[in-house]
Amino acid sequence: MSSMGLFSRKRRRTEPYGLWSDDAQQWETFLARGADAGAERNLEVSLSFANEEGARAAAKELGQLREPGELVPPSHGVEEWGILLYRRDAVMVPDVLREAIDVGERIAEAHGGECEGWTAFYTAEEKAAWGVELLDGL
Repeated sequence: MSSMGLFSRKRRRTEPYGLWSDDAQQWETFLARGADAGAERNLEVSLSFANEEGARAAAKELGQLREPGELVPPSHGVEEWGILLYRRDAVMVPDVLREAIDVGERIAEAHGGECEGWTAFYTAEEKAAWGVELLDGL
């Protein structure tokens, strides 16, 4: 199911970090579930585009900005093109999160796409505190 237009409603920035209110709420939930704001982790911002032309233009601009990520063609019944904008092994303080979201939103808007949101990954140490067992060999 497409979520194009998900963020077309009016949004507001919140203090103290200048995150959008929905992103600030997601950040607070992430921390409440045990994330250490000072730990290095991977972060991805997801962008979607209705057509290949917009996605490729956005990918080209991101490349020129030396922003790491990947271009994802439509597959598995999803008609949209996607871009995953990466922050790898970054200390995910709110400034890093805000900057990644802002880049994603600016690029998506400039090329007819949507910034779908972000996800950050818990560290192995955080998962271990919950009793999660990592599989050998992965």
